Amino acid sequence: MSLRARTRALLAGIVAAATAGVALTLTGGSAAAAPPAASGVTKADEIAYLKSLTGNHVLSGQQGGANSSPSQWISKVHDITGKYPGIWNGDFGFSQNDIDNRQTVVNEAKAEWNNGALPGLMMHACRPDVATCAFEGGSNPVNGSKLSDPEWQQVITDGTTLNTDYKRKLDQFVPYFQQLKDAGIPVLFRPLHEMNEGWAWWGGRSGPNGSARLFQITHDYLQSKGLDNIIWVWALKDVQGAAPQASGYYPGDSYVDVVGLDVWWQKFPATDWYNAMSAIAGSKKPMALAEVGSVPQPAQLSAQPKWVYWNVWLDYLTNSGYNTNDSVKAGYYDARVLSRGDIHIPGGGTPPGGPGTGPITGVGGKCVDVAGASSANGSAVQLYDCNGTTAQSWTVGSDGTVRALGKCLDATGQGTVNGTVLQLWDCNGSGAQQWVAESDGHLRNPQSGRYLDVPGGSTANGTRLQIWDRNTNAWQLWHLPQGGGGTTSPGSCTPSLGSGQYSTPVSFGGSSYQVLVHIPARAAGTRLPLVLDLHGSQSTGAGQLSYSDMAPTADAGAFIVAAPTGVVPAGSGYIWNVPSVTPSGTRDDVGFLRQVIDTLTASACADPARVYATGYSGGGRMTSALGCMLADKVAAIAPVAGIRAGRPDPADHSKPEASSCTPSRAVPVIAFHGQQDATNPYDGGGDGTAWQYSVPVAQQAWAGLDGCTAAPATSQVSTHVSRTVYSGCRDGAEVQLYTVSDGGHTWPDSPQDNGNGTVTHEVSADTLMWQFFRQHPMPGAS
Repeated sequence: MSLRARTRALLAGIVAAATAGVALTLTGGSAAAAPPAASGVTKADEIAYLKSLTGNHVLSGQQGGANSSPSQWISKVHDITGKYPGIWNGDFGFSQNDIDNRQTVVNEAKAEWNNGALPGLMMHACRPDVATCAFEGGSNPVNGSKLSDPEWQQVITDGTTLNTDYKRKLDQFVPYFQQLKDAGIPVLFRPLHEMNEGWAWWGGRSGPNGSARLFQITHDYLQSKGLDNIIWVWALKDVQGAAPQASGYYPGDSYVDVVGLDVWWQKFPATDWYNAMSAIAGSKKPMALAEVGSVPQPAQLSAQPKWVYWNVWLDYLTNSGYNTNDSVKAGYYDARVLSRGDIHIPGGGTPPGGPGTGPITGVGGKCVDVAGASSANGSAVQLYDCNGTTAQSWTVGSDGTVRALGKCLDATGQGTVNGTVLQLWDCNGSGAQQWVAESDGHLRNPQSGRYLDVPGGSTANGTRLQIWDRNTNAWQLWHLPQGGGGTTSPGSCTPSLGSGQYSTPVSFGGSSYQVLVHIPARAAGTRLPLVLDLHGSQSTGAGQLSYSDMAPTADAGAFIVAAPTGVVPAGSGYIWNVPSVTPSGTRDDVGFLRQVIDTLTASACADPARVYATGYSGGGRMTSALGCMLADKVAAIAPVAGIRAGRPDPADHSKPEASSCTPSRAVPVIAFHGQQDATNPYDGGGDGTAWQYSVPVAQQAWAGLDGCTAAPATSQVSTHVSRTVYSGCRDGAEVQLYTVSDGGHTWPDSPQDNGNGTVTHEVSADTLMWQFFRQHPMPGAS
């Protein structure tokens, strides 16, 4: 569509609302309306959820309306379909009327979240040095204003007049994002959209000092304000023939959470644009149709299955050149499409509650302490060995204060800069004494936007506490008294093993074995999920952790990885003692891995309700065996190049022997296998003792063991990767298989080429299995 036509649509919405006397009505849901996630959900949780939709589900979406009437077009969606969109989008806008109604837009964002939708915001902005403007026409409109090359250099150069002007515009948005953050709401944000076209002042400049640089500046500036609830959506426009140049506008992985495309040259992306966006997103980031005129149809989404949401622009919903009521219904009624109320994001933590009293513990298991137990104003607040005295008894109140000895935790001198030390002071209701407990263990002072911090992570007694910019170091993570929030899991404990990567002993059968572990930073007292990562027959625990490259995923997802080493002697063709398969006389590896779990549950505070197993090749076979025999300990399994469901039936090698796999409950399974695997052939054959039956037969056998009732559903995830899912299983289990058509005996997205065929980078086994694991703790776990 033309920009002029889109402008008319935007203005028509504003005029219609004004001339018809439309009053703002926050759209209400049904009586059962609820947010899409529990309190404490994080930006990372929502991104992981969006990524998990790739290839199987897509969220519906709609640009809501003019700022004075931001629910106008989602109400129209409901009129047509009986549904509300899963994503609502608003705009900060550019006119004085838009600015005057920004609070109205943010109120709608909160209402949408509370009713079960994901909110998003965008930024049509005037030139940095222009306060208000029209979209087009008049002086310096959004559509048509330009910056000269010298002016552009100013905008992207810190401290210049235009750079300062631009940041002042961003400052206007900060309180609105902060409102959403304080309400516990992550928000999709799409600034500087369609930067690969020159219709707006920010667009049409390729390269590292072009439009992408301004996106980086925008990201860094808002992040510096502590706005860690912003999900960054980068969106180009499907300019005809320009897909090969898309990467020249990409700000970089560390700046982008969602890779988006605004579709206006065609009603659905051309193949070259789909492939270009897929190449940029890779296997790590979700892809979105950030702005469209036409509601995507089922056949189109089947052909391009990686899109995870779409967003229809304003009144194009009812524009007969783009949509009919029937086509809108077809899009919304597609079985893969999720709308408001269908969204359920795993994750989150415990929200700050009412008053709780007790110690606040942090890095090194030490306590927040008032020096000398003095209640005098100005007494230093420090880190000290926990001793149970009143100097370490803090009340975390629902009024935002943190109190000890009858006084308040206070940022000295109303200080807001990094390094401001903390003290005890008479409670006075000031911003220096307000604290917000975040779900991941951080404690924020809203006035400064900074966090309770231990300088340099020192655990020395007497280390004075301060405020500092948010980071992920363990010395900014705190365990608050019960009732005051924080992050704990049932059966919380203090680990004897600290964060890092090292070997730790596990005793079993009269011997001691070294097990390599990778433990991320954590809040004091919390239990973390545990993933066993089992190596193949020619490797070790250290080799497997390098081959799977699981550690970065563990750090991002906050789970422990344990990579033990098998001991079956070389020459047997095995490394793990898989029951009824491996020659007898070696270590009982089912018993040994049970002991690994029990040991790390005690020493590393692993969460017994969230123990998972994965493994490659022979480690995949052993992983499968754990599903068969250790379902009381292992919540879900992810065999890579090694899925089995018991040994081959001696009477019929084309199927597994039923008696060799008898799990005690339904076990969720996600598996990965290359069709060109010559070691463990996808179609069966090979090792008559342990292989023979095919990978699809193994998946089907697990579906039977789990009582799955739905027919298998297969979708194409990417060029060479398909996904087959059995659902309708007992206890919410699923059985998923990712088939890589050109893949060898390899780990998807491994950084290493092991010489066993093609390694696909179209999907990441680590990312997909962790998303799957997060959704499948032990039955009954909260």
